[in-house]
Amino acid sequence: MIHTRHQRRLRATGALAIGTALVLGIAGCATNDGGDGGNGGNDAGGETPSLVIASWGDPFTSATMEHLVEPFVEETGYDVQIVDAPGKYVASLQAQAQADNIEWDLLDSTSGPDAYVAYDQGLIAKMPDDVKKRILEVLPESAVTDFGIAWSILGYITACNADSVEACPTNTTELFDTASFPGARTSISTSPLVNLSMAELASGVSIDELSTHEIDLDRAFAKLEEFQAAGGTWWSSGDQNMQVFATNEVDMGISYSGRAYSVAKELPNLEIAWDQGLYNPGFWNVVEGSEHTAEAWEFIEWISTHPEAAANWAVALGYSVPNPESFDFISEDVAKTLSDYPANRELLAVMNYDWYVENADDVNTRWQEFLRG
Repeated sequence: MIHTRHQRRLRATGALAIGTALVLGIAGCATNDGGDGGNGGNDAGGETPSLVIASWGDPFTSATMEHLVEPFVEETGYDVQIVDAPGKYVASLQAQAQADNIEWDLLDSTSGPDAYVAYDQGLIAKMPDDVKKRILEVLPESAVTDFGIAWSILGYITACNADSVEACPTNTTELFDTASFPGARTSISTSPLVNLSMAELASGVSIDELSTHEIDLDRAFAKLEEFQAAGGTWWSSGDQNMQVFATNEVDMGISYSGRAYSVAKELPNLEIAWDQGLYNPGFWNVVEGSEHTAEAWEFIEWISTHPEAAANWAVALGYSVPNPESFDFISEDVAKTLSDYPANRELLAVMNYDWYVENADDVNTRWQEFLRG
């Protein structure tokens, strides 16, 4: 089903299309200069290729710039810019495609659900066969897809400020038990699949079943309504995820694992529970319609084959990276905070991305209705 993306390139996607006029202005101001992507660092007009990466905002953007972009630029001489568009990749790409004005070349760590939907809709490019063959020489097959490489592999986990509640939940089922574990709750507002999947785990679906489980929408939304009724600000970006905990706006909730460990440096009593969480790889993608696809794939191949640079990025943010050799450069203490650490990985479920692709329109429409109350 994923390979039918060109049949639905500009398919309307309900809630994801809401705000199209707004997201047109998010994407930064770089212009494509018509490079042909194959002449050693210069485009057909003799100019240095200029790549634009969409990313998630600090500290994410800064880590990508320092540990990946700067060493890549030092080697290639390319001009690389980063623009922040947290949680808005698909909607922004839809808007750019509809306006026939592609402003980005690369997507930094597209969330799993968004990546599968974007590829299905023809918004991100298929990896060239020669690039894929070379990347597979260094990365495991599970980390390489037709549309990019796994990156920023995170856990959606339970975080709880033990200073503000009598008891913290130790798994997703307890997090959704608002009577036994009272307190203001938070979750990610931009990913319905994450929330629905967590609600299904709380309803008794096992972590081993989730990847092939067809979500019971009525049951899942009923669980989420109870969760939301507990109150609390829902976050839409990584920095806001950290903020709602750091400023005590919420007591507990669903968090990116890396962001939770960052907050824990300031809130030492922030408890982090991996049990019944979600394993979610992000993906590096090349935007369909980019005029610098060769250079963009060159960047993805570069980060795939530079394990120390990837390790430095992982240490800075607390997210896993796909090159096994990267863990030679990561201390044991840091490794224990990553989703691929064996003791953590065995507690995490994988979401059913194929189900989401097939049901995205209905799910996203109902999700927006849920958020509006």
